[in-house]
Amino acid sequence: MKNWSIYKDLLARHRRHPPFTSNLLNILNKKLKIVSTRNHFNLETGQLISSHNIEDYDSYNVPGLNGNPCSDNNELAVYIHGVWTGQIAAKEQIDRTNLSLISNEYNIPVVGFSWDSNTVINPSGWTIAKSIAKQNGPKLAKFLTDLKTKCPNHNIRIIAHSLGAKVVENALINLNNNETWKNNSAYNITSIHLIGAAISDRATSKNTQFGNAIDNIVDNFYNLYNSKDNLLLGLYVKTENENPLGLLGLNKEEPFPQNYMEHNVVSEIPPFKNASGIYQPFVDNTVAEWGNNHSGYIGFRERYPFNKSLKDDGTINVIVADWRTNNK
Repeated sequence: MKNWSIYKDLLARHRRHPPFTSNLLNILNKKLKIVSTRNHFNLETGQLISSHNIEDYDSYNVPGLNGNPCSDNNELAVYIHGVWTGQIAAKEQIDRTNLSLISNEYNIPVVGFSWDSNTVINPSGWTIAKSIAKQNGPKLAKFLTDLKTKCPNHNIRIIAHSLGAKVVENALINLNNNETWKNNSAYNITSIHLIGAAISDRATSKNTQFGNAIDNIVDNFYNLYNSKDNLLLGLYVKTENENPLGLLGLNKEEPFPQNYMEHNVVSEIPPFKNASGIYQPFVDNTVAEWGNNHSGYIGFRERYPFNKSLKDDGTINVIVADWRTNNK
């Protein structure tokens, strides 16, 4: 497929120039809050490796877990990255999400959910990444259950980018079959925002298991869509032969869950390259106009050597505005 060949050539050039400088690595030495399922899956087959099970996860510095106290303000965000994101890139995205929230004066703990999405970049690798994302659903569900059990008064706010939406989809389906979540009103998710969602544009229909779970478990569910997203327009549409949810929103033939809302966010993603602060050909070579940059939903760093700060917050201002509305 022509599109995949173009991206493969870009990736080859990208590998000759390491994407993260020592300056950015120093930033990532911060004590980040992470739930990780890294190395739980075989990246070549998508199979769960024998030393792990369908629900286990590792956690580092997470409020409420491993003896850590719950958050002082009873609120936290869970950020879930998308496809083809290595461990270092995941940490950068967690940090960038936190910077964008702080720039909007919404300073709450940000927990990153880091999963094995760094499969080979070709159609086979995409298929394997989708399988791994789906299998991470029960793991995310177990973490959310553990968090609610330890910190029952917490407002949990989820932000999921790209194929991270598939992780959320299967986590909610899993929770909707959990008697504790079904029968105890204290077990709920305050809000979920999908950004650049790389799942079917019918996935959140009220007629699906996911849609039913949205109605039952989530107080406020938002899909932020963008008709100019470069990777959704290119690789996703060409590979899946359908529109993704993050491109035009929920298919208009489908009924919305009662607590489901959508925002068009093309105007929130400026035509900047280098969203991480470092040039990344896989995305950046196709950025030409507003909305193009699939990596820009959580904000844009200043370029090296000033990449400890932001030049734009992407769609995070929209997300924070929704949160503040929820809190009224």
